[in-house]
Amino acid sequence: MAAARRPARAPIFLLREQVDVDVDGFAAEPGLEWRKIKCASKRAYGCGEHAKKALEGLTLYVRPGDESLLNYTLAIRMTDEARRGFESELNLIHRLKDTRVCHHFICPRKDTPCYQTIATGIVQIADYQGLIVIFLLFRRDFGAELAYYLVYDLCTASLCLIQQAPDVVEAVCSIKPVAKRNASNDFELFVMACQLSSVPRHFLCACTPETRANAASDGTGPWQVMKQPFQLEEIDESFSAHLVFSFKSMGIWADLSRGLMYCDLDSSDDVDFGFIQLPQECLLDMMQEEMAEKVTSQPMEVTRTMGCVRNSISFVCIDPAEEYANDLVKMWTLNLPHGRMKDAQWKKVREARVSELWRFDRFKEAGLPEGPLEYPVLTADGGLCVVVSDQSKFPGPYQGVQLDDICIFDMRLKRLRWHGLAHDYRFINSVVSASIYPQFPPKEARQAPS
Repeated sequence: MAAARRPARAPIFLLREQVDVDVDGFAAEPGLEWRKIKCASKRAYGCGEHAKKALEGLTLYVRPGDESLLNYTLAIRMTDEARRGFESELNLIHRLKDTRVCHHFICPRKDTPCYQTIATGIVQIADYQGLIVIFLLFRRDFGAELAYYLVYDLCTASLCLIQQAPDVVEAVCSIKPVAKRNASNDFELFVMACQLSSVPRHFLCACTPETRANAASDGTGPWQVMKQPFQLEEIDESFSAHLVFSFKSMGIWADLSRGLMYCDLDSSDDVDFGFIQLPQECLLDMMQEEMAEKVTSQPMEVTRTMGCVRNSISFVCIDPAEEYANDLVKMWTLNLPHGRMKDAQWKKVREARVSELWRFDRFKEAGLPEGPLEYPVLTADGGLCVVVSDQSKFPGPYQGVQLDDICIFDMRLKRLRWHGLAHDYRFINSVVSASIYPQFPPKEARQAPS
């Protein structure tokens, strides 16, 4: 049975959202199972001279899974000089009064004042258009903090450290940037932001090769703040972008409970935003109260997703029922008459009960459990990737490492396309990706004889 459930090659991998950042002060390599990621060049933009030098002391590592387990993890290690560089940048924001303070991230000396600095890395983008974007935060106990985007470009093997947002604004809706390639195959980042003032105004901030090469001295650094602020009735403080991505020339910010906000990222004119509501039956206030409570009692990503499928945007929701076998899997496509977003309309293309998916070709033969489907993700070619929860493992106490079944269904052909295993998918936030596999093959694939 174990051999029958082992995939020949995984079409996806799961990159753990939390990055293993060196905070112990020893700067040791993470271990034999980790691989150093090649870096041909390093550049810093809008980060200050100390951070610019500190970047040279940063090294990225990856720990691949094997052929049967999909979990990957990233790590960041830094030299002592690099740690001191980031500490110096923090000192410029909030100068330490006690000059005896040491520069260790966690000080082993009990008799010396030591303001602990915590370094956190969160994966925002994994290999979308060949980019890995990490939100890197350095923070002291008393409030001083520095935030960056650490961008690794797989195409050029380059590493960039970028000021997270202009000083005059703060990111809203999501800290995850929209990323896209331009005509020269260089990357661009876009962040939704709000002006720090008594009257909040929303702006789009763009970090392009041009703005990075001509960093401004007015606090915006490598970012351009679009001059025209925008305000949509549908966008307020409660709007939370669960998913952020680009579609053709559009930036998309998707709130899985309400709808998506969009704008043309290539427009040279003032930024014009629009909003597209979710299908009527998927709006929480249109659902039966009991169903809406089930949906909102857990993260929206447990039952919903949105993404690019070929040349369109698709939306998936798994509507809960009293018995999970009767949960409804619904798939929608956003039709664009004449290619215009403002005329977009949702069209339902698939609907099936979970019990029907259990009867898809190859599902039973794979020995998979007849459990509820959770954490849907759309693959680029339209496959539906889900976690199949084995209810026989619950409600007993969580003990040790949990193995989760990951499946990709072809909803049109009604068959199981692929399945594999992952560690603790429901307990550890992960980013699902695909094309990084050739750069970092799984362990058993690397050990195979040539």
